[in-house]
Amino acid sequence: MKKLFILASIFYLTAIGINYSSQTWFKNPLRDDLRLEPPEAEALEYLSLDHRGLLSDILFIRAIQHTGSLVWKPLNFALDSPWKYAIMDRVTRLDPNYYNAYLFSAMGLIQDFDDILLARPILERGIEAFPESWELPFWLGYDFYLYQNDFATASRYLLLAAEKPDAPKSFFALLLKTLNRQGAYHQAQALMNKMAADQPPGSVKILYEKKAERLKHLAKLQDAAERFAREEKRKIEGLKELLKAGLVEKIPSDPLGQGYYWNREQERVVAGKENLNQAEKSK
Repeated sequence: MKKLFILASIFYLTAIGINYSSQTWFKNPLRDDLRLEPPEAEALEYLSLDHRGLLSDILFIRAIQHTGSLVWKPLNFALDSPWKYAIMDRVTRLDPNYYNAYLFSAMGLIQDFDDILLARPILERGIEAFPESWELPFWLGYDFYLYQNDFATASRYLLLAAEKPDAPKSFFALLLKTLNRQGAYHQAQALMNKMAADQPPGSVKILYEKKAERLKHLAKLQDAAERFAREEKRKIEGLKELLKAGLVEKIPSDPLGQGYYWNREQERVVAGKENLNQAEKSK
């Protein structure tokens, strides 16, 4: 027991020594006074002495160093999103074909909710430079979905990614969820039909076909609700109003056994069981 205590004490004192030495002798080189505003891209082209690739590599490393890992970053180290994206802007202007810089802008540098707004113009240039890439529009769409809850923008980029020849089907579920949350049921139905067609005969294919049928019903009801809003100059209170207005013959049955109702908060038709409180309000 005494030996164990001695060993634990040695390890503890060693850890304190390493921490002290790292703070004293190996201080973080990324001080605020070293984080200078980068010159404009045109000026950097002259400063590079026709070695634009080398200079873009150096700037890329600076941005990586600044972002680093949250594991080792000192508590007093302040991330500077405008600065790091200004650096990445210069990197991709010096070398428009720097694919990893575009990808890192959408992945490694994202550490705040508004970072995607700074990354967007850089990524859009990357999408233009690499029209066959599915990764760049995918990450742009994913970031807008995750950090901004902007489902319209997210679905636009995710749909663009899905159209690329090498796009994996693994993110189609995310795309479907985004389209559903946006209320873009026609696009969701087309994607669901494609997923169902790619499935071999079996229970999964049947489930996908039922989901495609549900999306077809949602699209029809949503179109009717939007037509009602245009003609009556107000939103519907419930799906029964579509029947009274003659915009639909009947409320279709949900192939998955739940039903459809008008969600007043989201202002769209959704599938599921209607909340009792909302149902009382809609009467």
